[in-house]
Amino acid sequence: MTQSPFMDWLSQWMFMNIPAFLFVLMIVIFFHELGHFLVARWCGVGVSTFSIGFGKEVFGWNDRHGTRWRLSWIPLGGYVKFIDDDNAASLARSGQNQVEPAGAADKRFHTKPLWRRAAVVAAGPLANFVLAIAIFTGWFMANGERITEPVVTALIVGGAAEKAGFKPGDRVLEVEGIPIDDFSEIGKIVT
Repeated sequence: MTQSPFMDWLSQWMFMNIPAFLFVLMIVIFFHELGHFLVARWCGVGVSTFSIGFGKEVFGWNDRHGTRWRLSWIPLGGYVKFIDDDNAASLARSGQNQVEPAGAADKRFHTKPLWRRAAVVAAGPLANFVLAIAIFTGWFMANGERITEPVVTALIVGGAAEKAGFKPGDRVLEVEGIPIDDFSEIGKIVT
């Protein structure tokens, strides 16, 4: 029994697009979490884990500051865990009997002034804005802005342009004294 053409198309579409979507999502998540991470370090907040994805760890390593960098199985998010984050709500430790790493007392997120905590929280979304600006800047630097040259390519027989004397190949330089660089400008001026 053979598959339908639709099922063939769907499986090919999924094979090509789902990995691409997950790759782009992981880049966005990485930069978002990197924003939190870098500002936390700048504000003196200790980071115990930097994770791309959720669930069991696929692989990871510890840096010289003791942060565990990890890639996990479910790549639909990520997180930066601070030294004193002990639960999913990011609440401070409730008991003082818990053992902390040496020197961690001055690196707790919840003991930092409000402006530092706000900076750490805002850094993720701001990193996404910076990433978007960098991507669009690079795109426009590489490709430029697309414009339609103000050149007549075809005329409607008996139309207004033909009656006005336009011929195929004519370039419109100005309309009512206003210089024209893009064909869409003509419509704006005429209306």
